Amino acid sequence: MNKFSPKTVNALKFYVYGLKYPDDNQNYFYIGKGKGNRVFSHISQKLPRGLSDPKFNIINSLKKYGGPKVDIIRHGLSEHEALLIEATLIDTFGVDQISNKVKGIDSNKFGIMDIKLVDEIYKGKEFKEDISAVCFKINKAWHKNIGEEMLYNKIRGNWYLNIRRAEKATYGIGVYEGVIKGIYKICNWEKDETRKNKRFRFNGYKDEKMQKFKGYSLLNHPAHKVRGPLFYYNCY
Repeated sequence: MNKFSPKTVNALKFYVYGLKYPDDNQNYFYIGKGKGNRVFSHISQKLPRGLSDPKFNIINSLKKYGGPKVDIIRHGLSEHEALLIEATLIDTFGVDQISNKVKGIDSNKFGIMDIKLVDEIYKGKEFKEDISAVCFKINKAWHKNIGEEMLYNKIRGNWYLNIRRAEKATYGIGVYEGVIKGIYKICNWEKDETRKNKRFRFNGYKDEKMQKFKGYSLLNHPAHKVRGPLFYYNCY
């Protein structure tokens, strides 16, 4: 089968589908959402030379067995409903277990997460501690499954900053959409000699007494509203 009938297409609306190995009734290696005959496009997909796609590689290897098994998991959906279900299934099965390159819509905000992380996101208390800090906006770097070492490295730099002002800071703070995700005690700053621009990173450690402030908000702090990748907190 390589396409739906017109009546079927009209009835399906948007749908969520899964691809399985022919001899596996349990596990999906790919979850997608589509409309019309989208689900069949994978079978005839041709990959441009030089590109790699895990999903394509699996499907191509299954052609001699008749191709993957295809399930329509939910149908009769709006596009937004299909996107949410797709994201939920990808999150549930785990992106490392299937060949989806990325997680679904809003997975980083609303997907599966530890209860402590949920509380960090929504408790909404304002950070008002009497400390000095450089606050780094890590909106593009942070994700809910980020490890401690990667989080530290994303926060510490390299950053283009005013080193004289930064040296007045006791802490380096990473914020994601205004919410504190990591706090480190700064030991010293070092210049990145490999770059022409003056970029710096700090060396530090996780100060345990400050970890209770993870999840607190700096969104309403006047300096946060200033454009740029970082701002200074009490560094006068």
